[in-house]
Amino acid sequence: MAVSRVAIPMSTESLNTLPTTDRSSVSDGVEYAGNISQYVKDWMERFYEDDEYEDLPTENKAVHIIAGSVAGISEHCMMYPVDLVKTRMMAVSPPVEAKYRGVMQSLRSIIATEGVARLWRGIPVVLVGAGPAHGMYFMAYEWAKVGTGKRFGKNNPFGHMVAGAGASLVHDSVMAPVDAVKQRMQQFKSRYTSNLNCAQSMLAKEGVGSFYRAYSTQICMNVPHQCIHFACYEYFKRKLNPSNEYRPSVHVVSGALAGGIAAAVTTPLDVCKTLLNTQPQISGSEVAVTRGIMNGFSTIHRVAGFRGLWQGCRARVITTAPSTGICWCIYEAFKYGLSS
Repeated sequence: MAVSRVAIPMSTESLNTLPTTDRSSVSDGVEYAGNISQYVKDWMERFYEDDEYEDLPTENKAVHIIAGSVAGISEHCMMYPVDLVKTRMMAVSPPVEAKYRGVMQSLRSIIATEGVARLWRGIPVVLVGAGPAHGMYFMAYEWAKVGTGKRFGKNNPFGHMVAGAGASLVHDSVMAPVDAVKQRMQQFKSRYTSNLNCAQSMLAKEGVGSFYRAYSTQICMNVPHQCIHFACYEYFKRKLNPSNEYRPSVHVVSGALAGGIAAAVTTPLDVCKTLLNTQPQISGSEVAVTRGIMNGFSTIHRVAGFRGLWQGCRARVITTAPSTGICWCIYEAFKYGLSS
């Protein structure tokens, strides 16, 4: 059906008396009266390229919590199969059938021998914990970034590192027990039937401390990880988007680069954290043989040598880089939408 143009009787004086926003709306309506699709297209382009995006106020903590929760859950859901592979590749003393050569070979082997569903084993506990953890994580970072910006300057890398370290402490207090259960569920031939069964067994046999056995190592890993991550993210974001326009692709690329660099540097600590969480049977022992970061490093070196500290590095980078890019993109999109 053709759309006919309609003449709008309005004098120049009447148009000039309108507020600025109304004058632009009238002008847009007159210009696009015969082409609605073009009007919608141009409006969407202005939405996605709003140059005031980066200057939106950051005081609304509810916005950060909601946006962070959605981003965290989305990130873990999308990258969970690769995270499972990473956990298995970081095993210090895996059985022969679980010695994988690469990420793709690992995925094919798991699907062929254990089924597709095995790639998602342990994800329920992550869905429960990731929302609150990431919500508080981003809220803490945005709050701390305002304070460090006033003290060190808005774009000071040291300020971003301090804010990232603080956010990591908040995040890890929630995710430490989640990771402990998740990684035991992800193990090759895990003896646990469900997340609840795993948590109950850990509590009954090893006590409450088993949920936080890797917490100190996780802090030692994630504080430098997040310092590098946030400093690199803010740096790449400024370099790729100096005009401060809202461009989702910038957040994806900046997040992926920052996450990949931080993941590679902190791989040895993640290997140690995995050992402490999973407590694999070593030298025939059925009890927890690794109780701290130093004991963890010495065990890894004794069993797998220096190279053991870097096993699973490629899988860690492949997991972290895209998941960080996805997380930042979704977080910034929701923050923009909720703030608008």
